Amino acid sequence: MFKFLHAADIHLDSPMLKLEDYEGAPLDELRGATRQAFDNLVQLAVAEKVDFVLIAGDLYDGDWKDYNTGLYFVSQMSKLRQAEIPVFIIAGNHDAASKITKTLRLPEGVNLFPSNKPHTFHIEKKSVAIHGQSFSSPSVKKDLSAKYPPPLKDCFNIGLLHTCLTGREGHEPYAPCKIEDLQLKGYDYWALGHVHQKEVLCEDPPIVFSGNSQGRHVRETGPKGCMLVKVDNKGRAKAHFRSLDVARWFVVEIDASPAETGYEVLDLVALRCYWKRTKACHWLSEFKFQVSPMLIMTLLQISRDGRAKSGLPPWTQAVGGSV
Repeated sequence: MFKFLHAADIHLDSPMLKLEDYEGAPLDELRGATRQAFDNLVQLAVAEKVDFVLIAGDLYDGDWKDYNTGLYFVSQMSKLRQAEIPVFIIAGNHDAASKITKTLRLPEGVNLFPSNKPHTFHIEKKSVAIHGQSFSSPSVKKDLSAKYPPPLKDCFNIGLLHTCLTGREGHEPYAPCKIEDLQLKGYDYWALGHVHQKEVLCEDPPIVFSGNSQGRHVRETGPKGCMLVKVDNKGRAKAHFRSLDVARWFVVEIDASPAETGYEVLDLVALRCYWKRTKACHWLSEFKFQVSPMLIMTLLQISRDGRAKSGLPPWTQAVGGSV
């Protein structure tokens, strides 16, 4: 039996998008959110004593402003090296867009897959074979998985792939492939990246998007994190989601039809937001590894008679200030 972490789309030092548009948004607290989420990933790996960590692309967010991003990453990898936890990474479209990334010397224990052809890393003491290929450019439109090698005999075989599959809303159609083709490879687990929403696409074998580790805008709602994958003595893998995010986005829809005054709308807002935040705290309590404290970011959508209001009255400013 062994276990590993499957993460993707870390987007280190990526800014929270368009927060400046919202007055009173906690900009200072959120600027380091992707780093804090990555801190949590490293802490989880050490706490769970996993055998290795997989990152399925987009560790970075394009070109860095300076070398601080790379130096931070190296410092975190030193913690995993001390814990004797190797890391295996494929470059995604954002990584391939970074010129500085190509000059960064990776620390011992961190393994980056080549971009010119598929490669296999073999962890002999665990009889694990990890197959993957990095992006060579920011826009890869061919099916990389088609040339992944056959599974190694008497090994637990993992496919590491940055892909949109047959297409996902809001994501560029990079490295397209079909679930059926991944199944035919004969691998025991597919660790996918690129799509920011966690999803288990197939149970046998598990074909899984871990989602990103930190939501960066209001379209990336709900818990964000990674997959803790446990493999039993019969080679059966089961993926368990673990949250890593330090700021969480929600969309709260409120029907203000019953309200007769602005004050009653404020009461509805307060009640609904309290319920949403309580639910978020309940989600946290379900996981052995808990992240705290957490910022809860909420976008309100207020409507009357089922229709979104345009030209809302002045009391809506008080709603924004009360959340």
